[in-house]
Amino acid sequence: MSASKILELYARMGRSLIGNGLNEAALPLAAAEAALDLFALQRWRVLGGDVYQLAEGDRFESTYENWFYEGEDVDGSIAVARNFINSLGVRPVYIVFVVAAR
Repeated sequence: MSASKILELYARMGRSLIGNGLNEAALPLAAAEAALDLFALQRWRVLGGDVYQLAEGDRFESTYENWFYEGEDVDGSIAVARNFINSLGVRPVYIVFVVAAR
């Protein structure tokens, strides 16, 4: 498995935050589990993430919810991210992941 699957997911479902002055992309909550599965397969550690919602004018606003992971264990980082993502329920929010390759 290569990183191309991750890039494909972001190209298909991601939304740019460049309008917010951020050189990042956010995934809808519905795609977060798929992203975590791909990060786990690639053995990328999830260092944390931020939560955004769409506001008027199709602009993203931070919900000021986030999480972080300071350990070195890939599986542990994925578990922490999954727990946080699951705590969000089915709200119409977007997730920005911060990852580290191996």
